[in-house]
Amino acid sequence: MMIGLVAVLTIKPGMEEEAYKNCRQMAEEVNKKEEGCLLYEAYRSRENPSEIFFIEKYSTTGDLEKHRNTEHYLAFREKMKELLEKPPVVTELDPLG
Repeated sequence: MMIGLVAVLTIKPGMEEEAYKNCRQMAEEVNKKEEGCLLYEAYRSRENPSEIFFIEKYSTTGDLEKHRNTEHYLAFREKMKELLEKPPVVTELDPLG
């Protein structure tokens, strides 16, 4: 069953540019290496540039679990740890139709 996900990251003041760079790199890695990921994009909020939204879509729940165990995902989490104001807010989504 297909699964969607939205993750919201809140970045510490002054750390935005480094976070943006890390997020762009992460999106490139996922889109190159993960066949089961159908959509993986990072967006900056227009109202609050310290908020980054990841919009993700996976073929199956298993593909999402594979994503969470990839080397690039684990490295990204480590890089972002010191840049985050608070833990990410992650919402998993099921399609309506």
